[in-house]
Amino acid sequence: MRTGVVKQFDANSAYGFIEDDLTHSAYFVFYKSIKEDGYKRLDVGQRVHYQLAQGKKGLQCINVYVDHSQKE
Repeated sequence: MRTGVVKQFDANSAYGFIEDDLTHSAYFVFYKSIKEDGYKRLDVGQRVHYQLAQGKKGLQCINVYVDHSQKE
């Protein structure tokens, strides 16, 4: 899995962007891709693990898991 940092997430619009640790590119993420229990949201600066997949408008994050091993 890839790793990165949440750069932006708008809970009202239910999407945001994750910056990849290796490429430093930002990839789109939709709330349905977040694999957490309860209310699905991401916080800016939060570390995540994810996969990339081809979406309608380019690469996007899927199977997003928050890295709970890091102190926030």
